[in-house]
Amino acid sequence: MDFFDALVRYETNLWNHLDDAVRHAGAPGLATLSALRVVDRFAPAGRVQELRDELRITVGAASKLVDRLEREGLAVRHPHPTDRRSSLIALTAAGETVLTRGTQALADALADHLAGQDLTEVTSLLARLDRSLSGAPVVTAEAIR
Repeated sequence: MDFFDALVRYETNLWNHLDDAVRHAGAPGLATLSALRVVDRFAPAGRVQELRDELRITVGAASKLVDRLEREGLAVRHPHPTDRRSSLIALTAAGETVLTRGTQALADALADHLAGQDLTEVTSLLARLDRSLSGAPVVTAEAIR
């Protein structure tokens, strides 16, 4: 239980630290930045489903998140060319600007915080632990390199 408690405390503290850093840089908070990163990663064919899967939230929450991104002028929905029930999500110019600013602030804050750590090893461990919960095959650090 000590491991679990320490991990949850660290995740909460890290989130708050990084959220403050990106907001201080004039970017929206981490929740919005995470959504923008997903939309950008799946462009030009991103859908609510990708946000749901990547952010591990419900479809309803993902849809509301896209609604908020649209209200803030950071993303826009376009009709899906072959599926009338679906739409594609794209970043606006403002969304791209915010994403660039926020990503740089996030990278800088992480670099400062994690200086001297072997990030390949830490990332590999976290990915392996995450995959073990989802039932996906475990990939070793050697396979990642």
